[in-house]
Amino acid sequence: MMQFFHKIQGHWMAKILSLLGAILLWFFVMKEQNPIVDINYTVPVQVQNLNSQYVVDNIPSEVHVHLRGPRNSILAINQSALKAHLDMGDVSPGQQSLPILFTPPAGITVVSMTPDTVNVNVDEYMLKEVPVEVQQLGKVPDDIAIKSVNTVPKVVTISGAKQEVDSVAHVILRIKMNDRRSNFTASGMMVAVDGAGKTVDNVTITPRQGQAQIELEQIRFEKNLPVVANVTGSLGNEYAIKSITVEPQQVLVSGKEGDIKNLSEIRTVDIPLNGQIANLEGDYDVVAGDTYAVTPTKVHVIVEIVKKYLGDTNAKNN
Repeated sequence: MMQFFHKIQGHWMAKILSLLGAILLWFFVMKEQNPIVDINYTVPVQVQNLNSQYVVDNIPSEVHVHLRGPRNSILAINQSALKAHLDMGDVSPGQQSLPILFTPPAGITVVSMTPDTVNVNVDEYMLKEVPVEVQQLGKVPDDIAIKSVNTVPKVVTISGAKQEVDSVAHVILRIKMNDRRSNFTASGMMVAVDGAGKTVDNVTITPRQGQAQIELEQIRFEKNLPVVANVTGSLGNEYAIKSITVEPQQVLVSGKEGDIKNLSEIRTVDIPLNGQIANLEGDYDVVAGDTYAVTPTKVHVIVEIVKKYLGDTNAKNN
């Protein structure tokens, strides 16, 4: 009887050993057929549970994850479904260090994640209205002036972190002015600046685009006018003026339209002829008004004086 039991026990032991061997062989085969492999992914970072009254900056847009798992599981990963996130449920204003959270697919382990923590700045969300100002790039010609500037809109809304929004003094719309001679309208993207004129980047401007309506006026008109020698006084009874020559005969007059449009001539300073019995020649200033300029400022005048003869009709007394 005892021999029988020993015989059965020996059979069971052999069977158990065979089973263990089969299991070990199965694991070996499976490991060879579906080995453990590594893979790296770039994963976007999402923000969760952030209070609507807060804004956060310095958040990374993505992290790099190193994953490990069976090849079949690795191949089954849907990369678009991989997401990391920051839980903002317990944050308050100020700088804080937060862990970046990532849950791998089933059967996969995370070897490493870079970065795995981040220092974020939390601030209160703020809105305020600021005026729009035009910043001129270049300049209009010297004879043109800016009569008026109108912006659309006149004010914009600035939003973002309280600290950044507080620093904004106004919004500028940059407009090129070079060689402009007539009224025009120009559009462009607006830029927020602080009191020192430095750009403030981390704010939102609503609306983002503005328009400037610029009205120009011509402040200097030009026209050529004849020059008249302004001779004064009287010659003796025996002498007369035969001719008066002025060189150049015309001068360029420039000034505001209202100041020069009614001018028909420009006169020299007084040229006295009292007691003159011979020709008079010299350079004389031309008379300019307070509101307009004359070019050149001097002219050359020759007054030809002759002695009268009976029947001389060309000579004249002044």
